Amino acid sequence: MDQIRKFYDLVAEETAEKWYPNEILMPTIKDFLSNFKSKPRILDLGCGPGYESMRIHSLGVEVVGVDFSSESIKIARKRNPNCTFLIKDYFELDKKIGLFDGIFSSGSIIHISPEKLPKLFEILSPLVKENGFLELIIQKGKGHRVIERTIKNEKIERIIYFFTLEQLKLNLSRYSFFFYRKGYLDEQLLDMNWGCYIFQKRSI
Repeated sequence: MDQIRKFYDLVAEETAEKWYPNEILMPTIKDFLSNFKSKPRILDLGCGPGYESMRIHSLGVEVVGVDFSSESIKIARKRNPNCTFLIKDYFELDKKIGLFDGIFSSGSIIHISPEKLPKLFEILSPLVKENGFLELIIQKGKGHRVIERTIKNEKIERIIYFFTLEQLKLNLSRYSFFFYRKGYLDEQLLDMNWGCYIFQKRSI
Protein backbone atom coordinates (compact mmCIF):
# COMPACT_ATOMS: atom_id res chain seq x y z
CA MET A 1 0.00 0.00 0.00
CA ASP A 2 3.02 2.29 0.28
CA GLN A 3 3.03 2.69 -3.52
CA ILE A 4 -0.65 3.63 -3.44
CA ARG A 5 -0.10 6.20 -0.69
CA LYS A 6 2.85 7.68 -2.55
CA PHE A 7 0.81 7.90 -5.75
CA TYR A 8 -2.02 9.83 -4.11
CA ASP A 9 0.43 12.11 -2.31
CA LEU A 10 2.07 12.95 -5.63
CA VAL A 11 -1.19 13.58 -7.52
CA ALA A 12 -3.08 15.33 -4.70
CA GLU A 13 -2.96 18.81 -6.28
CA GLU A 14 -3.76 17.46 -9.75
CA THR A 15 -6.68 15.46 -8.38
CA ALA A 16 -8.08 18.48 -6.54
CA GLU A 17 -7.91 20.70 -9.62
CA LYS A 18 -9.68 18.05 -11.69
CA TRP A 19 -12.44 17.02 -9.29
CA TYR A 20 -13.45 20.08 -7.26
CA PRO A 21 -15.25 21.57 -10.30
CA ASN A 22 -16.64 18.18 -11.44
CA GLU A 23 -20.25 17.70 -10.25
CA ILE A 24 -20.78 14.25 -11.79
CA LEU A 25 -21.26 12.58 -8.38
CA MET A 26 -23.61 15.20 -6.91
CA PRO A 27 -26.75 13.30 -8.08
CA THR A 28 -25.22 10.14 -6.57
CA ILE A 29 -24.67 11.90 -3.26
CA LYS A 30 -28.21 13.30 -3.24
CA ASP A 31 -29.58 9.84 -4.03
CA PHE A 32 -27.58 8.32 -1.15
CA LEU A 33 -28.68 11.02 1.31
CA SER A 34 -32.33 10.43 0.34
CA ASN A 35 -32.16 7.21 2.38
CA PHE A 36 -31.94 9.17 5.63
CA LYS A 37 -34.96 10.62 7.43
CA SER A 38 -32.95 13.49 8.92
CA LYS A 39 -29.57 15.11 8.30
CA PRO A 40 -27.06 12.31 8.91
CA ARG A 41 -23.48 12.12 10.07
CA ILE A 42 -21.48 10.68 7.17
CA LEU A 43 -18.01 9.14 6.93
CA ASP A 44 -16.36 9.88 3.57
CA LEU A 45 -14.08 6.84 3.35
CA GLY A 46 -11.10 7.60 1.13
CA CYS A 47 -11.98 11.27 0.79
CA GLY A 48 -8.82 12.27 -1.09
CA PRO A 49 -8.52 16.08 -1.29
CA GLY A 50 -12.09 16.45 -0.01
CA TYR A 51 -14.13 17.32 -3.12
CA GLU A 52 -17.03 14.95 -2.38
CA SER A 53 -16.85 15.81 1.32
CA MET A 54 -17.38 19.41 0.21
CA ARG A 55 -20.50 18.42 -1.75
CA ILE A 56 -21.88 16.31 1.11
CA HIS A 57 -21.32 19.19 3.55
CA SER A 58 -22.93 21.67 1.14
CA LEU A 59 -26.20 19.76 1.58
CA GLY A 60 -26.23 20.52 5.30
CA VAL A 61 -24.71 17.23 6.39
CA GLU A 62 -21.98 16.64 8.97
CA VAL A 63 -19.12 14.84 7.25
CA VAL A 64 -15.84 13.36 8.44
CA GLY A 65 -13.29 12.57 5.73
CA VAL A 66 -10.64 9.90 6.14
CA ASP A 67 -7.66 9.19 3.88
CA PHE A 68 -4.13 7.87 4.29
CA SER A 69 -2.65 10.45 1.91
CA SER A 70 -1.32 13.30 4.04
CA GLU A 71 -0.98 15.59 1.02
CA SER A 72 -4.62 14.99 0.09
CA ILE A 73 -5.80 15.71 3.62
CA LYS A 74 -3.73 18.91 3.70
CA ILE A 75 -5.70 20.16 0.68
CA ALA A 76 -9.02 18.94 2.06
CA ARG A 77 -8.51 20.84 5.32
CA LYS A 78 -7.48 24.01 3.53
CA ARG A 79 -10.45 23.96 1.17
CA ASN A 80 -13.04 22.82 3.72
CA PRO A 81 -12.33 24.44 7.10
CA ASN A 82 -15.79 23.52 8.40
CA CYS A 83 -15.29 19.79 7.87
CA THR A 84 -13.24 17.28 9.85
CA PHE A 85 -10.48 15.36 8.08
CA LEU A 86 -8.26 12.63 9.50
CA ILE A 87 -5.07 11.06 8.14
CA LYS A 88 -5.85 7.40 8.73
CA ASP A 89 -5.39 4.04 7.10
CA TYR A 90 -8.79 2.32 6.84
CA PHE A 91 -7.49 -0.56 8.94
CA GLU A 92 -6.61 1.82 11.79
CA LEU A 93 -10.19 3.04 12.23
CA ASP A 94 -11.96 2.33 15.51
CA LYS A 95 -14.83 3.60 17.66
CA LYS A 96 -12.83 6.66 18.70
CA ILE A 97 -13.93 8.25 15.42
CA GLY A 98 -17.53 8.08 16.64
CA LEU A 99 -20.73 6.61 15.22
CA PHE A 100 -22.06 7.40 11.77
CA ASP A 101 -25.46 7.22 10.14
CA GLY A 102 -23.77 6.23 6.91
CA ILE A 103 -20.52 5.67 5.04
CA PHE A 104 -19.91 7.05 1.56
CA SER A 105 -17.14 5.18 -0.25
CA SER A 106 -16.37 6.40 -3.76
CA GLY A 107 -13.67 4.30 -5.39
CA SER A 108 -11.99 3.83 -2.02
CA ILE A 109 -11.92 0.03 -1.84
CA ILE A 110 -10.58 -0.60 -5.34
CA HIS A 111 -7.06 -0.94 -3.93
CA ILE A 112 -8.12 -3.43 -1.23
CA SER A 113 -7.45 -7.05 -2.14
CA PRO A 114 -10.35 -9.54 -1.84
CA GLU A 115 -8.45 -11.27 0.97
CA LYS A 116 -8.40 -8.09 3.08
CA LEU A 117 -11.95 -6.99 2.31
CA PRO A 118 -13.64 -8.99 5.12
CA LYS A 119 -11.32 -7.40 7.70
CA LEU A 120 -12.22 -3.93 6.42
CA PHE A 121 -15.95 -4.63 6.70
CA GLU A 122 -15.41 -6.03 10.20
CA ILE A 123 -13.79 -2.70 11.15
CA LEU A 124 -16.48 -0.55 9.49
CA SER A 125 -19.54 -2.35 10.89
CA PRO A 126 -19.26 -1.05 14.50
CA LEU A 127 -18.92 2.51 13.15
CA VAL A 128 -22.39 2.51 11.57
CA LYS A 129 -25.61 2.90 13.54
CA GLU A 130 -28.34 0.29 13.34
CA ASN A 131 -30.33 0.81 10.11
CA GLY A 132 -27.56 3.03 8.76
CA PHE A 133 -26.27 2.79 5.21
CA LEU A 134 -23.05 2.03 3.37
CA GLU A 135 -22.62 3.11 -0.25
CA LEU A 136 -19.84 1.50 -2.29
CA ILE A 137 -18.77 2.80 -5.69
CA ILE A 138 -16.55 0.13 -7.20
CA GLN A 139 -15.13 -1.23 -10.43
CA LYS A 140 -17.31 -4.14 -11.54
CA GLY A 141 -15.96 -7.55 -12.48
CA LYS A 142 -13.48 -10.16 -11.31
CA GLY A 143 -9.73 -10.15 -10.82
CA HIS A 144 -7.51 -7.08 -11.02
CA ARG A 145 -5.37 -4.98 -13.30
CA VAL A 146 -2.07 -3.19 -12.80
CA ILE A 147 -1.64 0.45 -13.79
CA GLU A 148 1.77 2.06 -14.10
CA ARG A 149 2.40 5.79 -14.24
CA THR A 150 5.58 7.82 -14.10
CA ILE A 151 5.31 10.89 -11.85
CA LYS A 152 8.28 13.18 -11.27
CA ASN A 153 10.56 10.59 -12.85
CA GLU A 154 9.29 7.89 -10.50
CA LYS A 155 7.36 4.88 -11.77
CA ILE A 156 4.38 4.13 -9.54
CA GLU A 157 2.46 0.87 -9.79
CA ARG A 158 -1.14 0.55 -8.67
CA ILE A 159 -3.35 -2.54 -8.48
CA ILE A 160 -7.06 -2.00 -9.16
CA TYR A 161 -9.33 -4.76 -7.86
CA PHE A 162 -12.70 -5.57 -9.39
CA PHE A 163 -15.72 -6.76 -7.40
CA THR A 164 -19.07 -8.34 -8.20
CA LEU A 165 -22.28 -7.53 -6.37
CA GLU A 166 -22.56 -11.15 -5.23
CA GLN A 167 -19.03 -11.00 -3.82
CA LEU A 168 -19.89 -7.83 -1.87
CA LYS A 169 -23.18 -9.30 -0.63
CA LEU A 170 -21.40 -12.39 0.68
CA ASN A 171 -18.68 -10.45 2.48
CA LEU A 172 -20.89 -7.72 3.91
CA SER A 173 -23.68 -9.98 5.18
CA ARG A 174 -21.20 -11.48 7.64
CA TYR A 175 -20.97 -8.07 9.30
CA SER A 176 -24.69 -7.17 9.34
CA PHE A 177 -24.71 -5.20 6.07
CA PHE A 178 -27.39 -6.37 3.66
CA PHE A 179 -27.99 -5.29 0.09
CA TYR A 180 -30.59 -2.52 -0.05
CA ARG A 181 -30.56 -1.27 -3.64
CA LYS A 182 -28.42 0.01 -6.47
CA GLY A 183 -27.32 3.61 -6.12
CA TYR A 184 -27.56 6.18 -8.88
CA LEU A 185 -24.61 6.69 -11.21
CA ASP A 186 -24.29 8.89 -14.27
CA GLU A 187 -24.33 6.96 -17.57
CA GLN A 188 -20.78 8.12 -18.26
CA LEU A 189 -19.55 6.36 -15.11
CA LEU A 190 -21.59 3.24 -15.84
CA ASP A 191 -19.95 3.09 -19.27
CA MET A 192 -16.57 3.22 -17.52
CA ASN A 193 -17.45 0.02 -15.61
CA TRP A 194 -18.27 1.69 -12.28
CA GLY A 195 -21.03 0.26 -10.12
CA CYS A 196 -22.83 1.80 -7.13
CA TYR A 197 -24.44 -0.32 -4.42
CA ILE A 198 -26.14 0.61 -1.16
CA PHE A 199 -26.17 -1.72 1.85
CA GLN A 200 -28.10 -1.32 5.11
CA LYS A 201 -26.87 -2.39 8.52
CA ARG A 202 -29.49 -4.54 10.22
CA SER A 203 -29.58 -6.98 13.11
CA ILE A 204 -30.18 -10.51 11.93
